[in-house]
Amino acid sequence: MSKRNFKHRHVIFQLILKFEDMLEKGRVRFPDEDPYHNLIDYYEHEYLLERALEVTDHALVQYGQSADFYLRKAELLLENNQAELALALLDQVDAMLPDCLSSSLLRAEALAALDMHDEAIALLESIKDHNDPAALSDIYVCEGLIFEQMKDYERMFFVLKAALRENPTNDEALSRMWYCVEYARKYEESVELHERILDEYPYCSLAWYNLGAAHHYLCNHEKAIEAYEYAFLTREDFHFAYRDCAEVCLYVQDYMKALQCYQEVLERFEPDADLFLHIGLCYKHLGNPLLARTFYEKAVVFDPWCDEAHFRIGECYAAQKQWQKAISAYLKAIRIEDRHEEYYAGLGEAYCKVGNLKKAETFLREAADIAPDDAAYWIKVVRFLMDQGRIKEAIEVLDEAEEYTYDTQLLYVRSVCLLSLGKKREAYLVLEEALCEDFEAHNSLFHLMPVLEQDKEVRAMIAVFQPE
Repeated sequence: MSKRNFKHRHVIFQLILKFEDMLEKGRVRFPDEDPYHNLIDYYEHEYLLERALEVTDHALVQYGQSADFYLRKAELLLENNQAELALALLDQVDAMLPDCLSSSLLRAEALAALDMHDEAIALLESIKDHNDPAALSDIYVCEGLIFEQMKDYERMFFVLKAALRENPTNDEALSRMWYCVEYARKYEESVELHERILDEYPYCSLAWYNLGAAHHYLCNHEKAIEAYEYAFLTREDFHFAYRDCAEVCLYVQDYMKALQCYQEVLERFEPDADLFLHIGLCYKHLGNPLLARTFYEKAVVFDPWCDEAHFRIGECYAAQKQWQKAISAYLKAIRIEDRHEEYYAGLGEAYCKVGNLKKAETFLREAADIAPDDAAYWIKVVRFLMDQGRIKEAIEVLDEAEEYTYDTQLLYVRSVCLLSLGKKREAYLVLEEALCEDFEAHNSLFHLMPVLEQDKEVRAMIAVFQPE
């Protein structure tokens, strides 16, 4: 059963006050059914199901012959995990309105909630001879929900596809489809299905959204962005379309377009910490760290426990070489979430900059311990030790790293360490292996030890392995 649109919030609050006043006086009565429906919608939307049920009971006292309120109560009972009570109530509806489609659909949902899936599907099969395509579409959607409970996403996909064949603009079917496609991994089929719908209904925003999601999973990023844009152009209040479009834009490093999407969200909807965080990321990549930090700080105001926002603030301070402030921000991030390797790496590098080498080493090693399969964090430890002239210890760290991961960069770093120890023969053997595996990465040698750029033997080796 579709929910009625909410009136403006202040009108609803006035209605709630009136309802509460009636309760205190011991008699609830409204001149028509609409106030009851509006109250039920509000409480259901706020997940106050017991309160919604209370309103429904008062509605049934006044309008006991209205099947709508029996159906609404059955629906609420199902949401409240009271399927047996819902079935009993639906028996009353069937006595009042034989062959009521809404009652049959709710009954199937109740049977499924009681793990009577075969009975629920049999019931739906028995009413599929309905001649109305819109009704048949709703039946297929209900069947899809049952297959979803059974985690049979393959069959769920096909019945939702059938629902859309009967009614291509069925919002419930379209809303469920994007979730189903992900679990059934029907991305190509989803593209074909939604393109067919859009050929006939080009303003169907949910179909554009699902098309965008399918292209996103298939890594067709430009097509995904285009589809998401059509989704929010055809429906200006499509919150998720703006957000998901921005996410793809971030992925392809189109930071200006991502920022535009997030700004639309900021103008149209209630902000949250995640929104401010992502706006900050856009400004960071667009080269405006001060504005980026402003939005990270807004994220922290909205959610003081947003560890990533604290970390990003630390990054901004580090970029400005304000190391003590960076350390403070990194520590806040770690206190909230202590299993993110990048937080420890940032903290270790900041301590290194202020000359606290003991803490720097501790936190850089912690980063490598948290993410042992990521060579980048081992290399940070090795470079720290090399800067301290502790080359043998650096090689020991490389030995340890190779127990957990493999990366050509580790070979280049090892060759530099061996050269630093004067072990040229060993160094050149390692360098030869690195050049064979990833020639393009050889410039890392010169970042680690700039003097090697003038080393004739090293340059000769690089020339030998230069791809033709």
